[in-house]
Amino acid sequence: MEIVLRPTKSCETLFAHNIRLFSFLIILANVSPYAAEAQYRPYYPHQHRNISYMHRLSEFHKQELHNIAIRLEHSIDADKYVCDGYFDYVCGRNRPLFSILGHLPQSGELILLLKQLQEDPEQFEAKEKLFDFFISCNSLKSLDDCYYESFEYFKPLFGYIITKKHINSSSYEVKNFVDILDRFLTKAKSTQTTSRDVIRIKLATLKEKFRMPQIYFRANDLNYEYRELSIYRKSYKHNIKNLELYRKTNSTYEYGVQRTMLDWSLYLYQSRNKPMSYFYATLNVHLWMTLYNSTERQQTLEVGGLQRLLEVGECLKLPQFVNVLNEARILAVVYLKSFRNAWEGYRDWITASTEHQEIYDEENEILEKYRLNNKRLFFTLYAQNFCEFGRDLAENVFYLGLKQNQDFFKIYSCNYKPESFLDCI
Repeated sequence: MEIVLRPTKSCETLFAHNIRLFSFLIILANVSPYAAEAQYRPYYPHQHRNISYMHRLSEFHKQELHNIAIRLEHSIDADKYVCDGYFDYVCGRNRPLFSILGHLPQSGELILLLKQLQEDPEQFEAKEKLFDFFISCNSLKSLDDCYYESFEYFKPLFGYIITKKHINSSSYEVKNFVDILDRFLTKAKSTQTTSRDVIRIKLATLKEKFRMPQIYFRANDLNYEYRELSIYRKSYKHNIKNLELYRKTNSTYEYGVQRTMLDWSLYLYQSRNKPMSYFYATLNVHLWMTLYNSTERQQTLEVGGLQRLLEVGECLKLPQFVNVLNEARILAVVYLKSFRNAWEGYRDWITASTEHQEIYDEENEILEKYRLNNKRLFFTLYAQNFCEFGRDLAENVFYLGLKQNQDFFKIYSCNYKPESFLDCI
């Protein structure tokens, strides 16, 4: 009996850890060091220029399509047969382009941002503390280490220069981002539940605030933010202790509106020039995960909710190690619905206007040179969100939406029919 209980407890722990990852309003925007390998992250010397989606793609947009295609070649395991196991194909090399928690900017980008901070004519105390920390770090560590540590400990200052030079109220990136949020909110409004309304209203408020992200990173506010932080040029170890204590007790950018504005700004900076298939496979799908994580849990508390969940698990043909836990069944429903809505949202975006269709077609012409297209890109980037959770959870929980998607089977020429879960959920 004890032998049976141990794996169950381990599974519960893993699922509990997993759901905490998705309990934030937008989890993808958090920056994490667990990302694609640096040598496959191209750097553009003039990335501060704005681009827009036009009938003819900008050169920056075209170049990013080439780069993401090349990176994908190094990321997937082309020796694996897709239809036998998608996890081995997209995660076999353990080089996901983007993880659930996002990714750090490459060193070239950090050098550019620090240089722009240094050359920025506005001088203020918080900026001086950042550079004093960098000097203290470089007395003991390499330049690359100090670039990343400076970013990790002084993200709001990077938010300052990003929203001043790259992502601001007039940039196309912000307009496209807000448009994605608008489309999500419109679709989410179609089903009215108390929980859904609360999340939708909160997200709508944050969306309006993000129309002018730069107001959350003003020099005076940053000075106030770091007012009690002591940094010494010749005392790196003391600086680290002070920074860790500061983050735990004083930082207003660790939670609330400021945290969301910072996360979204960092996400957009790292997402410049990417195709819409990227945004729907990363940002949009996580918005749906956040929403359904709340609504599905609420429904299990209603009369007959647990019985309904049990029936859904049986209908989805979940394996025993998944179906034995209510938590696992909830997650299966959350991810299936989230994938389905994100995919439908992307298809709706393509057909929403002639301009969108032309963008989609022109992007595919470029990707075709690498035996890719936007749909393959969407499926791959979605699937790579979950590489860190292992094959069993990925194939039996996170990839349920893929298993019932007609386009997925058609694109990869799988010679068997997809599952049909429409009657289950």
